[in-house]
Amino acid sequence: MFSGSWREANEKVISVEITDPNITINSLTIVLGSLYQDEVSLEPKEVISILATSTLFQLQGLIDECVDIMNETTNSETVVSYYNAAVSYGVPTVKATAKRWLEVNLLGYGWRQPSFLKEISPDLMAELVVSPDLVVLQTEFCIYMMLRLWLFAYMHNCEETLNVDEYFKNQKWTIPFLTTEEGQKYAAPFKALRMKYLLLHERDDKILYSDNLIPPEWLYSAYREQWLHLLRVDGNKDRGPVQMTEEEFSKECFRCGRCVEKPGEHIWRWKAFHYGLDLLMTLDTTSLRIERNHRIDSDHIKANHKEHKILIKVCLFSLNEQRQVKHVQDSRILRLRLRRNTEHEIMTLDKQLCYPLYISVNMQLVTPLTLAEEDTSTDILSDT
Repeated sequence: MFSGSWREANEKVISVEITDPNITINSLTIVLGSLYQDEVSLEPKEVISILATSTLFQLQGLIDECVDIMNETTNSETVVSYYNAAVSYGVPTVKATAKRWLEVNLLGYGWRQPSFLKEISPDLMAELVVSPDLVVLQTEFCIYMMLRLWLFAYMHNCEETLNVDEYFKNQKWTIPFLTTEEGQKYAAPFKALRMKYLLLHERDDKILYSDNLIPPEWLYSAYREQWLHLLRVDGNKDRGPVQMTEEEFSKECFRCGRCVEKPGEHIWRWKAFHYGLDLLMTLDTTSLRIERNHRIDSDHIKANHKEHKILIKVCLFSLNEQRQVKHVQDSRILRLRLRRNTEHEIMTLDKQLCYPLYISVNMQLVTPLTLAEEDTSTDILSDT
């Protein structure tokens, strides 16, 4: 427009129609003024407007400055607006930074903040739920409970004091809400849930049916899959997965996690698999370990086979004041042969880790049904 064969190149006054609401008089003043200055001081509060205006005039140097500021200042107050701006103006590095912040903090921070959740669009929420890098605290059902709060926030003023549990308990819809005309626009994030891992507790199952959000037909295949896994383990046809590609593992695995506030010895268990496995996790100041608990006094069903194979991947995260990842330690995918009451070390803790410490665990305990009769894997996994 300003040079070459464009008609405007020879005009003294150029009219530019600007429809982008992010472009303001102030941002135009700063961006056009940068053409006559060696340095421009940018504030985080105006960085999206400057990015929008710089993109309009294709000023790459100023765009790069905006990118640096946005990557440095991604936090709970800016992350969603930065993500949306990155999508609008084609800034992949800012998009990746914002998405990673959301993957790490959606469960640890977002579930307590209805006003924050309300900023997240259904499309973005679905992308986060389906992501193999989502850091799940507790279990998959906690993602459902977070989505429940997200849906409530979208449908109500965040300042309302109405109790979320009471709202869903007293809901009036007669068919599953996500199948209604109003509910269909919120359905994608719920469809992205790993349905089979929502069915590990009777209490959770009752909540699913009481809420009447998810149609039963979404769960039918999950019930069947869980029952077939139970039959295969009980019939001695499955002692755990032998090999899976990383893509297969990421798609199929059970996602869980913990936040440990202070250093010391911490022991917890995951046992609701219905495959007779009671897995103890132990964290101290030097290492993270796993044990297949097999005590006589246990109240839960126990698998009696001597050895059960699992695939497991653990990531440890420390965050800074803006809840950005300060240090991460990744075990990669390990194949463990769990014998009864035998402990395995998963990793020795890096000295750079600090507390609170976020522990993301992905596990595959059974052979996926699609792989049960044939071995399609070519990947070589670490064997411990």
